[in-house]
Amino acid sequence: MKQKTSSNYWPLIESYFREKSFAKQEIDSFDHFIDHKLEQIVEENKSVTPKIEEVKLELSGIEVSRPRIIEADGSPRGEFFPMEARIRNRTYSSPVFLTMKLLRRDVEQDVKKSYIGEIPTMVKSKLCWLNGKTEEELIERGEDPKDFGGYFVVNGSEKALMTQEVLASDRVIISEKTQEKVTAEVISTRGAFKGRVRITRTPDGMLGVTFPASPKKLRLFVLLKALGLKTKREIMNAFSDEIEIQNDVLLNLENTPVKDQNEALDRIGKFVAPGQVIDYRLRRAQEVIDAFLLPHIGQESKDRLAKAYYLATMATKATERAYNLRSEDDKDHYSNKRLELSGKLMEHLFRYAFKYFIKDLTFQIDRTITRRRKLNINTVVRPGAITERIRFAMSTGNWIGRATGVSKFMDRTNFLAPLTDLRKVKSPLDKNRELYEARDVHGTHWGRLCPIETPDGPQCGLVKNLALLSEVTTEVSEDPVEKMLYKMGVKLKK
Repeated sequence: MKQKTSSNYWPLIESYFREKSFAKQEIDSFDHFIDHKLEQIVEENKSVTPKIEEVKLELSGIEVSRPRIIEADGSPRGEFFPMEARIRNRTYSSPVFLTMKLLRRDVEQDVKKSYIGEIPTMVKSKLCWLNGKTEEELIERGEDPKDFGGYFVVNGSEKALMTQEVLASDRVIISEKTQEKVTAEVISTRGAFKGRVRITRTPDGMLGVTFPASPKKLRLFVLLKALGLKTKREIMNAFSDEIEIQNDVLLNLENTPVKDQNEALDRIGKFVAPGQVIDYRLRRAQEVIDAFLLPHIGQESKDRLAKAYYLATMATKATERAYNLRSEDDKDHYSNKRLELSGKLMEHLFRYAFKYFIKDLTFQIDRTITRRRKLNINTVVRPGAITERIRFAMSTGNWIGRATGVSKFMDRTNFLAPLTDLRKVKSPLDKNRELYEARDVHGTHWGRLCPIETPDGPQCGLVKNLALLSEVTTEVSEDPVEKMLYKMGVKLKK
């Protein structure tokens, strides 16, 4: 029998790399950010209301053009290529335009498509002038035809963004903090807000819950009543029928000190608005629940029941772990991790810069009105607010959430050096701590991460490298899948 040799596979590997470039996932991620995420960020902040109440700004329709350069005399010039940015120590960036509508006492005063700043453009992305060029055209422009792109040119330097490895959001993880206590926690994410929701089961079977802005010792069943599960039967139906779970439910029901929904809301209201009248306390409690409890499910009053059922599911998992009906979740398993590529990192950065831009807009409007000057869109927009913040982060590598070393100089020592730069994966864990398990090679790294390529010293096991044949998929919306399931007749469990 003839033994297969590795040489048989080379045509397959060569055809794979003919079709796909090493930087394809970075480019796809950046394109997704430009096509979808920018609109989402504008939608999150679509109306700006300054202190002067009669004035309002409505934002819509964000557009990003191809890179251009502004010459010393102030004249813009298109057809600006990366090589010129490298030689002239300029930033290869695209102008961003936003449609702004100024209203005064709900009467339209001014509508303009304003220039609001610049976003560094990824080389070989959809926006780049090199996209779609043939080898001859690339050589003509002074580019290396074998260069795969996937990086930025900032102040003449080539910068690559290092992929960040983070714990998956909106995913319930069961862990045991001590021998007795079992915890079910989820990092609930919506836009820039990340809220950790934790359900703890004590050895005596009592269930407690914590979320951002919640009282310190809040009983889970008090929160379930506040969310709209009013009767004993409704609460019991939210949990599974296993006898161990139902025993725990009955135990918690007996020890729940509140009778109805208003009393439960008041429990939370006394903590978030102490010393206020009862109506205000109830309203504040509802606002806190809507805004900070599981925001990924929704932030409106109609989403409260869905949140109650989600919390019941989390509590069920914690109780099952306490009775050894399920195993503890492994935080180092790669299904519990997500990789944030260039597009996601740029999304975090732009969201932060855009928030600052809106803050600056409100300040400029207030100042213009108090000085009794004529108010129009051109005078209140300061494009530097966005440009400076993004450029500073790209230049220094200091990112949102205190992350450092996110952008780094592209190493051009040889052809392989930039390959490793674009495939590096960095964990946010503290390099000065032992964290043996987090640094170990995990079984789920097989075929995804290289088990050998990692630095010596304190970063060992925390900075990893993607395998050359591994691919990272781009984030997609869940809505089409949900709609398809409803059409197929899938029903929510009552």
